[in-house]
Amino acid sequence: MNENGMESNDLLLKAADTKITQILRCCGLEWLDKFSDIRILCVIFPDIVIFIVSTICFVIIQYSLYNSRSSQSNDFQTSTISHTTNISSSNSSTTIINRNNHWSRLLSEVRHIRLFIEFIIVGFTAFVKPSLINSIYFILFLIIAFMWSLSVEFGRKFALIRALLVVYTGIYLILFYLYQLSFFQEVLPASFSRNITDLRTIVTSNCTENESHVVTNLAWNDYVNSCALWLLYFYFAFETNQSLFQQKVQSNATTIQSIKRRSLINTVERRNTFEQYSSSSQCRWSLEQSNDQTWQEQIIFIVYSILGVLERQSYFLSLIAMLAWSITFHSLLTLVYLLLACLLWILSDSRKWCLRMSPFFTIYGGILLILQYISGFRISFNQLNFAYDRRTMEQIGIRIDDFQPAFIPLLLKSFYKMFFWLTLRQYINEKRLANTEVNEARRNSIPNDSYPRRLGQWLINLLTKYWICVSCGMLLLVSIQNTVVIYRIIYMVFYLFFIISFQISFGFWRKTAATFYLIILIYSMLVLIGIYIYQFEKVHVFLSEKFSIQLFASIGLEVVPSDVLALKLLTPSTFLVVNIMQLYYFHSGWMNLISMSRVVKHMNEVLVN
Repeated sequence: MNENGMESNDLLLKAADTKITQILRCCGLEWLDKFSDIRILCVIFPDIVIFIVSTICFVIIQYSLYNSRSSQSNDFQTSTISHTTNISSSNSSTTIINRNNHWSRLLSEVRHIRLFIEFIIVGFTAFVKPSLINSIYFILFLIIAFMWSLSVEFGRKFALIRALLVVYTGIYLILFYLYQLSFFQEVLPASFSRNITDLRTIVTSNCTENESHVVTNLAWNDYVNSCALWLLYFYFAFETNQSLFQQKVQSNATTIQSIKRRSLINTVERRNTFEQYSSSSQCRWSLEQSNDQTWQEQIIFIVYSILGVLERQSYFLSLIAMLAWSITFHSLLTLVYLLLACLLWILSDSRKWCLRMSPFFTIYGGILLILQYISGFRISFNQLNFAYDRRTMEQIGIRIDDFQPAFIPLLLKSFYKMFFWLTLRQYINEKRLANTEVNEARRNSIPNDSYPRRLGQWLINLLTKYWICVSCGMLLLVSIQNTVVIYRIIYMVFYLFFIISFQISFGFWRKTAATFYLIILIYSMLVLIGIYIYQFEKVHVFLSEKFSIQLFASIGLEVVPSDVLALKLLTPSTFLVVNIMQLYYFHSGWMNLISMSRVVKHMNEVLVN
């Protein structure tokens, strides 16, 4: 009895010791008697470094606050003297102002991309690990994108949302940190609810071992998620602090200016003269040519010109994005994009109809992106009670990879959707700027002799001359690729007709070239849609019951594995895009180059020489 009592007392003491050790570890205290010297140094050294760094930062902040207060007290005393001497020293300081204006203009342009940086960081944080907690970042990602596409001003409301997001991220980081403690891991064990919230254990510890261990069998996004959260937190906190500081500076500047106006009435005329000189120099910079700018300003000017061209041609990029989306992610839901892209391409005014349809396919793309995000949660297919099997759900468009990261699909779909947002923004801006004078002013905003315009015109002339060679080469490549089937034989017939008609009758070839390309486009669309629809299992089984498989194989229809389907559809899709560019962008210019008057003039020059 005594031995049993002693054993029970030992067990109670060990349990109490374990509980005390666990509580002390939660508070940041460790028993150092069983640690090695290196482990003791690893435990104590970070605390010493943090103490020293925080002390130095405290002293520096106090010193800077003291200097700022002393400088503010002398601001008003020196303001009168500085303003009376500004006019006399304006000529000597003109060079310094012009030198500093370059960097100030560059910084003002860099500030415009801050929203784009915030957009990228929020999207990366949301995509790297889809979960219920990270869904807030995904919602904000969509809000920023749709607000930008609708040309909505990002004012104080967005600054408030950004500040709230900083608070939310801080709470999330605290929860993530607390979950690395063994106590909270026992309170919230592995379960379905934890999977959708996606709180993961990265550091493990127990009372039998003195050292903590990093879990090494997790997916890559489990480790990157914490880094993304820290990046988002610090950047958004910095932006929030900057916005608050700017508001404070503007309010202080307004107060100081009102005082100066009352006290310096006698220098108003001279100061206005100097301000007119400064404003005129700034106005001259806005109208100067690119060769008078620095290389940094020329780069920014070229980038803005390229972005302007992309915005004006965003409808074509959106149609390509629809085609790429449907090919990359084969399903019934993405078949809508393939049919819509083919329909808009064959219309006479495809740009107008694409802009009008931009709200529809942008919202539809948002729905597909939301479905992809939800299916990217850390859940298995068996945990969701679908009415269909996995294969059927994948062909519908809902693909669930059990506990696998969904970062790449989300990244690709959001990349495609960026062109939809750009097209919607173009549509909204054109509706607002319906006045032809405003549109004409915007169209002529780039000088005719500027470097970007000259470079763009040279590139267009080059493509107009030689793009038809790319089109004919693609037609020949499609007709002789892989196995000879019926639809490739028809491509060969088109190619031979095009070449032979050019050699026999040049006039007939010129008259039928546009019709020929239109027929090629319609035929290529039918081939692409036929191959695409034949990959659905229900369609394949239904047609196999009615006709023989050999018949469809001779036509060129065969079932391709899903992992190589995108490569299978890449060649006809590329051929379709190449011929669309030839018909809608370069055909009229090519016809002007080979007009009869030009040909006769060239032949006369050859004969004379």
